[in-house]
Amino acid sequence: MSTQPAAKAPASKIWEENATPRHRIQWCPGCGDYGVLSALKMALTRLELMPHEVLLIGGIGCSGQIRNYLNGNGFHGTHGGPLAYAVGVKMANPDLRVMALAGDGDTFAIGVENFVHTCRRDPEVTLIVMDNGVYGLTTGQRSPTGGLGQDQPEWSEEDPPPFSPLRLALSAGATFVAQSFSGDPKHAAEVYVEAMEHPGFAFVNDFSPCVTYNKFNTYEWFKERVEPVPADHDPSDLEAAWELLADFRRRGRSPLGVIYRNPRKRKIYKRVPIWPQELENIDLEPMLRGFR
Repeated sequence: MSTQPAAKAPASKIWEENATPRHRIQWCPGCGDYGVLSALKMALTRLELMPHEVLLIGGIGCSGQIRNYLNGNGFHGTHGGPLAYAVGVKMANPDLRVMALAGDGDTFAIGVENFVHTCRRDPEVTLIVMDNGVYGLTTGQRSPTGGLGQDQPEWSEEDPPPFSPLRLALSAGATFVAQSFSGDPKHAAEVYVEAMEHPGFAFVNDFSPCVTYNKFNTYEWFKERVEPVPADHDPSDLEAAWELLADFRRRGRSPLGVIYRNPRKRKIYKRVPIWPQELENIDLEPMLRGFR
């Protein structure tokens, strides 16, 4: 009889079992989120993670559905709330891998305050934003990142210029900032792996074209304007990160890869790890009785 420990089951199949058959994929044909889903499966498989080790938190919008298409534990939050839920889950179970999967409107409009303070606090949570510049679920209104690359002579309060999520993340103190393109799932998977292995808050902005409502920022448009981060770039240098973004902006290009990565030195948790001891002798029966 073998004494060797049992090997993990192949993760590539496990992440697909009981997912799509129960939840018919409802994205439009050609949606960029298919590329994110493919890249996410590759990343989870490469890290040999099992579904019970990961919690996927989705927000409101087309992007939030992605948690239904993976055979893992999922939570569907409110608009703008994925990061708030993710931080709470990580506090309650520090050993769990927690991922927030959200849209650009979800994250950078109603949820922008959660984004900024999550960057500041640096919890061990991964955020992948499917950025298409529109609110696809509500028929294509422009999101905060809408208007990318459009040379408009005039702007209005209702239609302001797009802002940069990457610059916002750096300004707010994020310790991992990266960008990917769903048109290149293999490269996106590499970025996701680095993000999930980062010991802190990891933010990945993924260009995920909306083929139905954003006819400007198409796959072809992005392919002509995205470039990999130069091999000699030092992602641990904050000033280099700012200079990189400035250079790409001057040239009308967008970087793909890790732009900034610099883990913080951390203090030992003072509160969360003692919860199990505090709750050890608590009698839950009276509370549970009320739900029966």
